[in-house]
Amino acid sequence: MLVVMAAPRPGACATVALLLLMLTACQSDAPTPEEATRAANSAAARAASAASAAEIGGTLSAATRAAPLRLVATSTSDICHAGAAKGMWPHDDYRLSCGFSEIRYFGADGDLLSVLRAVDRRAKAAGLMPDTTSTIEDVERYYAANGKTDDGLRLPLPSLGYLVPGRGFTVRIGWPDAAPLDNPPVPDLAWPIVFVAAHSVDVDAVRRDLRRRHQQLVTISSGITYHEVPWPS
Repeated sequence: MLVVMAAPRPGACATVALLLLMLTACQSDAPTPEEATRAANSAAARAASAASAAEIGGTLSAATRAAPLRLVATSTSDICHAGAAKGMWPHDDYRLSCGFSEIRYFGADGDLLSVLRAVDRRAKAAGLMPDTTSTIEDVERYYAANGKTDDGLRLPLPSLGYLVPGRGFTVRIGWPDAAPLDNPPVPDLAWPIVFVAAHSVDVDAVRRDLRRRHQQLVTISSGITYHEVPWPS
């Protein structure tokens, strides 16, 4: 029996080649859970975590030393997660990324704006540089206007932040009229998260205690990416 094969249609070979290219490009080169877990628990990653925690803790302490604040609680979070697979359209710049953050909760007596001014002076004295988009002057203007424009519209909530010179991370001050003061939830240790070490705070209980004491609630927080593993070149 004679078998006659039809000639390929114009463009068919190009289409097949493109499909093969896409399949090859989209093959995942993401780390396995075991590989990512080993990297997150490596000596290098844990040493970087400890150094970052010490640096952030020292920065927050320096920024609040001698300020009219009473520390009542501290939450910390140390999390590593794997990056999305690098294929034709990569989603992340890293294969593994680890970050540390800390939030300190304070009680303060007296007028809130006076407290924030004192914190601002202490932060500047510690060498922190005011973020140009969230300065104490912006906060003062917000409260001077009672949070409203001349037309009675609500102004954006105020914020207060500082840059840490030469380090690339920021310090943020929070209070009830500013950014939410809720403690971020601790994520489950489930892919792509491969390392979690956290201490959370019951913020509602902190608020209730400070209200009984007739004190203001103020937070200071910061975070940094301390370890990243790049994609293979």
